[in-house]
Parts: sequence; C-alpha cells; structure tokens
Amino acid sequence: MTPIPRLSGDDRRAQIIEAVTPAMLEHGQTITTRQLAEAAGVAEGTLFKAFGDKESLLIAVGEHHLAAEDFTAELAALQFDSLDEFVTVTGAALVSRMRFIFRLVVALGPAGQRIVADRHADFEASKHRLAAQFAPYRHQLRVSPLVAADLLRTLAWAASASWGEQEPTSSADDIIQVLLHGIVSTDATRASDGTSATASAPESQKV
Repeated sequence: MTPIPRLSGDDRRAQIIEAVTPAMLEHGQTITTRQLAEAAGVAEGTLFKAFGDKESLLIAVGEHHLAAEDFTAELAALQFDSLDEFVTVTGAALVSRMRFIFRLVVALGPAGQRIVADRHADFEASKHRLAAQFAPYRHQLRVSPLVAADLLRTLAWAASASWGEQEPTSSADDIIQVLLHGIVSTDATRASDGTSATASAPESQKV
C-alpha cells in the first residue's frame, strides 16, 4: 500500500484556513476556538500549534484570501469574442469576488480593515492588470482602459457592499448594463422591455 504523503506545515495551515472560513464568515470575531477546531476537524491543540492563538488564525484567514491569486489572471487566459462578453464575464466575476471579500472584512472587523489597508498597493496593481485586459477594446471605448477598469471595479463594489441583512441595491446585471449602455433609456431599450416613450416620460412631459 502506498503511504499517504504527509502535508507540509504550510499546506496544513492552508487546509485549516479553507476549512474554517465558512464558520468564520458565519460567526465573525465571536467564533470560539472550539468552533474553529470543529470546522477544521482537528483538536484545539492542533490549531494552537499551527497558528498560536485565535486572533492569529483569523488574521491568517484574511491574509490568505486577500493574497489569493488575482482572479483577473484566470480571466486573462480566456478568449472573448466581444467587449460585451468581456465586460459581462468579468463584471460578474468581480461582483462575486467582492461580495466574498466584503463579508470577510466585516467578519474580521478591525483586523480585516488593517489587512485591506496593508494591501492597498496590491489592489491598485490589480486595477492596472484589469486595464490591460480592456486594452484590446480601446477603439470601442469612450474612456481610457484604466478609467474603464476603475469604473467597472467601482460599480462592482456598489453591487457587492451590504450592511446587516440589507442586500445590495444593484445586481451584477445592473452594473454591467450601466457600464455598457449607460443609465439613459433609449427608444431601442424601451422597445425591448415593452415600454413606450410616453410611458417612460415624466408626468410633466406627458400630453
């Protein structure tokens, strides 16, 4: 029988972090070491041996996920047939990623905010990587690729941030439509959704 290879210390810590993340998102800073150990399927002593204490483990969770390989690198390997397809796929991926990060930072509290502040340079670098992906469509843009990247990330954050039980007002589809077509309704969009120019006009303009 082939022996099961032992995990390295780093791999073991990464495995524990992934295992405890859902529980940490649910309970936030109030989570106990017992709950963390149960989520990881290990003894509390194992957690202490791997991370030292609960606070160190929670910080490690935040740093692990915020330092994860930028998902734009995965998108960069994809081939898109049009600007619309690129914005649609990238926008949806950004919203999903940012919703997770928002929940993570809220759950971690002050520690999460410190981690985000420490990674400001990484966040800015990711904007430039996204701008590079907009570059092939430069001739179709009314703004520079860097501005397009900044606008997409800003709108994605608007569709991601929520406080308490309140859901974000905007959806991923909302921000994609706004970025591609603006917020002003046209005759074409009114025809597609079954509304008329008269119905969409302000009361003061109706005859």
